[in-house]
Amino acid sequence: MDIKYYQDAAVFLKHVRKFLTQDETRYGLILGIANALVRVPHRFGQEDPWFCSIGTETKINAVVMRTPPHMAIMACFSGDVEAIAEELATAISKKYPDIPGVVGDKELADIFVKHWCGKNDVTIQSTMAQCIYRLVKVNNVPLAPGRFRVATMAEKELLQKWAHAFHVDIGGQARNEPEADIIPALKLRRVFLWVDGKPVSMALKTRATDNGMSVGGVYTPPELRGKGYATSCVAELSRNILQSGKKFCTLYTDLANPTSNSIYKKIGYNEVADSVEYTFKKL
Repeated sequence: MDIKYYQDAAVFLKHVRKFLTQDETRYGLILGIANALVRVPHRFGQEDPWFCSIGTETKINAVVMRTPPHMAIMACFSGDVEAIAEELATAISKKYPDIPGVVGDKELADIFVKHWCGKNDVTIQSTMAQCIYRLVKVNNVPLAPGRFRVATMAEKELLQKWAHAFHVDIGGQARNEPEADIIPALKLRRVFLWVDGKPVSMALKTRATDNGMSVGGVYTPPELRGKGYATSCVAELSRNILQSGKKFCTLYTDLANPTSNSIYKKIGYNEVADSVEYTFKKL
């Protein structure tokens, strides 16, 4: 297997897009972030993004990308997963001997972590079992009192606080969504609110692909939870995405949070694939 490196998202996508688009839901995290980096190369950090493919000129077996200081994100399309995981560990360590963590398909990530920890004298600090969900039609769920609308720049201070609280809730870091800075999303009118007299819940449009878009950053302050606000906000945002012309919506969930998983299933999201996120610490 040949290892090829890229620092330009457009060149990377030129070589691997057809493999990513064979399953936009499963590979949407890499595809959506790379699409965003074509438009704004330093959208997620001051350092240059980094991409790598493993395979041949005609057949790509796997890819990995990173937007420092965030985690590495990987995907495998075909081939011997054990051998590919070892190749990915070698490829990443040549550029980044110290990464905070990795996100990817559970089978691939589980094997990769064994090789990575052995090569780089680190151990697993935390593990988040995840599920990738897909929606093609919004169910007729009852909505909470209030209304759905796009957020404005006038609300940036509140939404920055909410974005920070969201990332604390999911473990204190940006994790598998490097959109930690909410201002760019606000400028693009991709932050949405459920308003019941005042803003009570938010959700973001993220990571557009050819046929889909992801929902992320779903947050309701603790004192306002249990009232159906998040369900209403996500349902209406999902409907908004479909009405914009996309064929489906996707989202990642933490399987340890049964409440959010129940909400998404109620709205019409169905399980597609298992993912996992590992964070590392030095021994």
